[in-house]
This record gives sequence, structure tokens and C-alpha cells, in this order.
Amino acid sequence: MPGGELRAARTMALTPADRRAGADLASHRFRYSVGWLVAFILAAGAAFVVLRLVTPSDGTQVPPRTWAWTGAGVLVQAQPDSTLRDRDLVTAIDGVALGKSEGGWRAPAHRPGDRLVYQVSRAGQTREVPVVLRRAEVAGRLLQAWGTILFVVALFAVVVYLYARRPGPATGGLLVLGSGLLSSDLAIEIGVSAVDARGGPVLWLYVFNTQVVYLIGWAGLAAFVMLFPRPWSPLTRHRWLLWMMCVTPVALVVALALVALRGVGLTQWVGRVIAGETFISMAVLGVGIVVAMVRYLTATDPIGRQQLKWLAGGAFVSGTLALTVWFLPQLVFGEGLLPAEWLGFSGLPLVAGLTVAVLRYRLFDVDRIISRTLAYGLLTVLLGGGYAAVVLGLGQLLGHESSLVVAAATLAVAALFQPARRRVQALVDRRFNRRHYDTTQTVAAFSARLREQIDLDTLSAELLAVAEQTMQPTQVSLWLRPRAGRLAHPIH
Repeated sequence: MPGGELRAARTMALTPADRRAGADLASHRFRYSVGWLVAFILAAGAAFVVLRLVTPSDGTQVPPRTWAWTGAGVLVQAQPDSTLRDRDLVTAIDGVALGKSEGGWRAPAHRPGDRLVYQVSRAGQTREVPVVLRRAEVAGRLLQAWGTILFVVALFAVVVYLYARRPGPATGGLLVLGSGLLSSDLAIEIGVSAVDARGGPVLWLYVFNTQVVYLIGWAGLAAFVMLFPRPWSPLTRHRWLLWMMCVTPVALVVALALVALRGVGLTQWVGRVIAGETFISMAVLGVGIVVAMVRYLTATDPIGRQQLKWLAGGAFVSGTLALTVWFLPQLVFGEGLLPAEWLGFSGLPLVAGLTVAVLRYRLFDVDRIISRTLAYGLLTVLLGGGYAAVVLGLGQLLGHESSLVVAAATLAVAALFQPARRRVQALVDRRFNRRHYDTTQTVAAFSARLREQIDLDTLSAELLAVAEQTMQPTQVSLWLRPRAGRLAHPIH
């Protein structure tokens, strides 16, 4: 029998049980691959934490920013009891220049208590500062960033639970995202000190976790966006799109790291890798947002749209909190409304929305939640801005200490609250909760006709039409109480 006919015969001989067994085998292979990838990511993070605990530090931390890793050396953030100071530029350690050093896998081994001489550029002057190495304060740094640590731990716990309840490619991408953010954030918050900038396992593990593992996590997010709640339609025709979205960011940062090795010192190389990784991460995040918007706008499955609304609602609330409480006040006033350590709490609504989207998307009316959030947010901005304008404007005329201005502004805001709330809510519903708005308008129009219409058959037909239009049931019927001597019959 020819080879083509033999393959065709084997394909035709497959039973439904064989196909199910093949699908189960593919699912088992997928879980096996995801499990190994997540284990590798977590092992990389744990290895850095353990190595950081046994490697001495000089009481500084080099920020994971491009400007901190320069061709001349590294800019440091120093602890209060350190002999170095914030914004010191460490250019050499024990006579070895950091900017000109090629670095390597090996670095001089030190113990706590060793004394080194740092060459530091401070306020435009170069000086030598003696530094005594100490044990790295890992727990103290994690406590300082407790809000962010709480967020990544909560996210990882949630995605593990989601993957256990709904194992599949989409939740597998979430598991990769959670493990990647957990390992990379631990490395970022613990950090490396200036003495580690000479090279060695601590620096290499730090770069790997903060750059490569971080991008692997974002690749998991890209996979989730393309697979949740249903696989994106282009994937059915071009499966390579998913692999390209997941592998390309990591391959780009690795290629960039290899290219950047030529002709620069170790510290400048790290700075270039951080710059490239930042650009690639922003690009992946932007593409993910665009794909999510396209998927929502083109989705025809009502359940899928409801799940995407929950996800978008959680992301919107988290982004709004981060902007209004931390980022915008930081730009305007120089500090956030709450301490920076609390920034991680802004991500909890996203975690909650993600959980409901995967498991309990019918728990609440997400359209109502989104419209109410937008309405009260806009109302707060309008009334708060009006209150501030009245107090500042009239205060310039009547005096800053005038209590009359404050009382008048307070009474005006109280009087305008309900009318403004109704108008803003109607405006938001018209745009973001159209179904509720159309239902309200239909019921109001029917109520107006009800006062004028007296024909029972016409009222029955209109009532059925309104019920079908507003509630969209699969079947609707109306039962009228019969008159004396007549049989009752339902109207469909």
C-alpha cells in the first residue's frame, strides 16, 4: 500500500475515543511544559534570594534604571548608616574601575567585615571612601516594599487557584505571568549593591531575573490576552502568531544583550540592557492592550464579552487608582496622596476582576459597576474642581481666612450633588451602559402610552414587545384573568 494511502487509512481508523486520548495527551504535555517553565522561573528567583543572603553588601542599592548604570560607574542609593550617600557615583573599588571593567562570571569573594576603598564622585569632587562590607538586609528591603510584594504574592496565589480550577492554555499564560512578576519583583526590591557591579553570580542572576524573567511574565500575559475567553480567531488560521507573540520579546532582549556586549564595560552594558528591556516591555504591553480592545470590539459571544468586561473593569479601576492617588499627585505636588509603599493596593481590583472573569462572570452586573464607577469618578472631579475654584476664586476677593467662602462653596456643592449625579449618570449610561439606558427609555415610553391607551389587545401586544425588548427572554407569554363566562387563554 502506498505511503499516502496508508496514512489516510490510519487517519480514517481513528475512533472518537482515540481522538479524545490524543487531546488528553496534548493537554498533559501542555501542563507538563507549563509546570517546568514555572518551576524554572521560581527557581531563578529563589536562587537570587539565597545567593543575596550569603553574599555581603556595602549598604547601597543600585536602582534598576538606565541612568544608574553608566559608563563611568554606578549611581547608588545608600542606607542612613552607610558611609556612602545617595546619588554617589561609584567609579572604582580597590583601584579597579567599574566603567572600564569588562566584568565576568567571576568576582573577588568577600566576607562580612572586609574593608574596601571606594572611589566616589560626589558633588563634582572625587574622593576615596572606606567601606566595610556587611550582611545583606533582605528582609528589611522587602518590608519597605510590602505593598508591591503583597500584590505580586496575591496575584501569584490567585493565578495558581485559577489554573487549578480551570487548567488550560489561557490560565497557563496567567500562571507564567504570576511567577514571572513574583521572581522579577523580588529581585528588583532586594537589588544589588555597588560591590556587585564588578560581576559575579549575584549580578548575573539579578540581570536574568529583572530582564529575561520579567519579559517571560509579560509574554504569558500576551498569551492570555490572545486565548481568553476563547482563542482569537486569527490563531485558528495562523498558530504561529501565538508563538511569535510569546517568544519574540524574550528573543529580542537576549539578542540585544549579546549585541550590547561589544566595546562597553559591564556597568554600561547593564544600562543598555535595561533600556532595551523597558522599550520591549512597553511594546508588548501596548500590543496586548490593542489586541484586547480589538477582541472586545469584535467579540460576538455574549458570555465572552461579559468576561472581557470584568477584566477591563478591574484594569480600569486599578489604573484610575494608580493615576489619581499616586502618579498625578506625584507630578503636581511632588508626592502621592498615600505612601509609595501602598502602591501595590492599586492592583488588587485587577486581580479581583480577573478572578471573577474566569470563574464567576455572572456574579454581578459588570455594566452597572463600570457605569457607576465612571459616574461617581466624574462627579467627584466636577464637584471637587468647582469647590476648589469657588474657594480659591472668591478667597482672592474676600480674603483667604473668610469662612463665608467655605460655607457658600459647601452649600453649593451639596445643592448641586443630586442634579449633577443624575445628569452625569445618564450621560455615562448612554455611552457605557447602553442596554440599561435603552431599557429605561423603553419602559418610560411604555408608561407614557399606558396612560393614554385603553384597548386591551393593543396594551397586551405592547407589553409583550416591551418585555421581549428589555429582558430578552427565550419565550414570553401573557395570562389575562378571564371575565365571567369566558375561558382564559394565554397570549404569546
